[in-house]
Amino acid sequence: MGGSSVFGYVYVLLFGGLSLGLLSPIFMSRMPEPLMPPLAGPQPSLRQLVMAPLRDGNFRKLIQFLFSWNFALNLAVPFFAVYMLQRLGLSLTWVIVLTSIGQVFNILFLRVWGNFVDRFGNKVVLSICASVYLVVILGWVFTTMPERHFFTLPLLFILHIFAGIANAGVTLTVGTIGLKMAPRGQATSYLATSSLATNLGAGLGPLVGGLLTVFFSMRQIDLGLTWAVPEGAGRVLLVSLSGYDFLFAIAFIAGLITLATLARLREEGEVSREVMLESLIFPTREMSRPMSSVPAFNLTANFPLGSLKRMPLGLDAIFGVTAYQIAEVGRVAATAAVRGRRVTKKITSSLESGLNGLFKGKGNEVREHGAEITREIARGAIHVVDERSVDVEQLASAVVNSVVETTIRAGADPYDAMMGTSQGIIQGTAEAQGDLTAAATGTIESAAKIASRSGMSEERAVAEATEGVLQAAEAIGDEAVTRVMEALVQQ
Repeated sequence: MGGSSVFGYVYVLLFGGLSLGLLSPIFMSRMPEPLMPPLAGPQPSLRQLVMAPLRDGNFRKLIQFLFSWNFALNLAVPFFAVYMLQRLGLSLTWVIVLTSIGQVFNILFLRVWGNFVDRFGNKVVLSICASVYLVVILGWVFTTMPERHFFTLPLLFILHIFAGIANAGVTLTVGTIGLKMAPRGQATSYLATSSLATNLGAGLGPLVGGLLTVFFSMRQIDLGLTWAVPEGAGRVLLVSLSGYDFLFAIAFIAGLITLATLARLREEGEVSREVMLESLIFPTREMSRPMSSVPAFNLTANFPLGSLKRMPLGLDAIFGVTAYQIAEVGRVAATAAVRGRRVTKKITSSLESGLNGLFKGKGNEVREHGAEITREIARGAIHVVDERSVDVEQLASAVVNSVVETTIRAGADPYDAMMGTSQGIIQGTAEAQGDLTAAATGTIESAAKIASRSGMSEERAVAEATEGVLQAAEAIGDEAVTRVMEALVQQ
């Protein structure tokens, strides 16, 4: 009986390998591919090609992440099916159904994550998806407590759905971030090195996972609470680890350590996790407001999710609002304003209504942190170029006028407001992949025009704007500095 079951698997694998597997190169041969141009000049040696990615400090961090991430991931993932069959006692049909559900959500979310990669960069999407995947791995620990329970099957459905969602983002970004970071003309050696690191981690992970499974197969840890009364005692089991559970917990911890490597990686044009998280949460929060009259629900919808989206500006403790919310006020105001012709007036009006409630009774704080506040407002407002076809120079000019005047009336120092606004415009334009030269030109020209209306010296206002755009460009990279300098030369 057992032999016939084995032959059943053999037949299925042979059919898949011989039929579907042989179709793959046929379809690949029909794909159009442009010819590579001949390389000019002396060609580097094999040793130079191999060592080039290793000498690149930033790319070396990516290699370290790819190796450690795939090692941590494959400590646990290859054993999910075995765990369901042996530990949970599920049939092969259930395993296939659950796996298929994960694949369906993987396919559905490839396009979703692709849009976010285009807007925010690979690193932030990879960071969020990897974090979700780690939570999924940890969730497998709770499928038994200590045995299969009523919530095991629903939990498995949830875990497979989120595994598919997260895996879509991880697969997409891991495949493209290396290509983006490779210098022009050296993609082959860079991608070969990253693939080597990926495959080494993916190969060593299951081997070490198998050894750990054997070691922990006869070991168990139970953590619980005991309540004792004169009539007796009761115990509530909180966590029970045995066998594969240890493997899932170890993979989760190893993955958390791996994320520290990703945090040190630099990607051109990347934005913070906070901006992307707000983009994910904001539409849901807006839809939920008219749907519920329950105070508690509205409170959670508007809660700033402090530890998730807090930015190191010191604004959260002072104002009770997060920087991402300030940036969102600017973005929403600009989005509404560009629908009409009177852009500057509409942005100013929208910002006033949004900021009056945000900073009501906090004039001293606005005065003390005017540069940080205006930077985030301008940064959010300029992101409208990512959503609509807008003239960047005109939008930058409108943002300078509206943000500076609005925040001055709220109590900000005029020169701090000018400095912060100019920094935010360049930073936001870079994040939205807009024209930095046009943004810098509109910023500096508007600084000169707004000076007299705001009680500032025109010379100093232009100097603050110039310093602000240069500081922001230097923080982005050499290419950004070059674009901004083009605008300064034209002045």
